[in-house]
Amino acid sequence: MIDWLSFLVVLAASIVGGCSVVAIFALGLRIIDGPAPWRRPVGVACFVTCGLIILYAVYLVIPLFHP
Repeated sequence: MIDWLSFLVVLAASIVGGCSVVAIFALGLRIIDGPAPWRRPVGVACFVTCGLIILYAVYLVIPLFHP
């Protein structure tokens, strides 16, 4: 039997997580395009944040140690 409440929680978390990574990456692209000296470090920080979120998601999906 399918637990529909858990299915909806996973669906919502997937949509929110996926949209957040795309939004942070797009924000990084938008910020990095400009002449101000503060823009490049902030844009790179957005890209690093995206990478860390993706690495954490892979860590959750692929267990490092098998019992």
